[in-house]
Amino acid sequence: METKEILKLATDINLCKPWQEKMKNDLSLKNLCQMYFDGDDWSMENDFPNIETLRNFKGKTEIHGLFADYIGMPNVSSKMAFFGDSDVKLNFVGFAKKQYVSVLILRHNVKAKITASDNAIVIINILDNAEVEIEAVENSRVDVFSYGNSNIKYSGDVRIHKSSFKK
Repeated sequence: METKEILKLATDINLCKPWQEKMKNDLSLKNLCQMYFDGDDWSMENDFPNIETLRNFKGKTEIHGLFADYIGMPNVSSKMAFFGDSDVKLNFVGFAKKQYVSVLILRHNVKAKITASDNAIVIINILDNAEVEIEAVENSRVDVFSYGNSNIKYSGDVRIHKSSFKK
């Protein structure tokens, strides 16, 4: 699959014209992954890109924060999304690593264990059948936006917000 096919898929599900132009102007994986995070509400609502597309680019999108069927403990960054059958452990550290706020998206059948420490602030969007266990310690805080998902276990300062795409 080529990146131009991603543009066609987005157009087919009514991506707005300005974003179609933005995509057309730069079909690099780096730009497409950044657009995912910039438009994560639309992306999540439309399950875009779908898991088959993500799997086609496995091994190429991880550097930009999108992980399909990933198993293990990747280096954390400020924006990350896990899809498919991923099973991950993530440690978010606040001031010590200058990682003040991180955004994490969990979709499909992802299983994640999250530790937030040392004043870290983590925002998690969880959808589909994803499962997450969260431990917030040392003045850290985690906000979870749950889109119809209740597979959340936690301890510490974790705040659950029920969310939907209904306008």
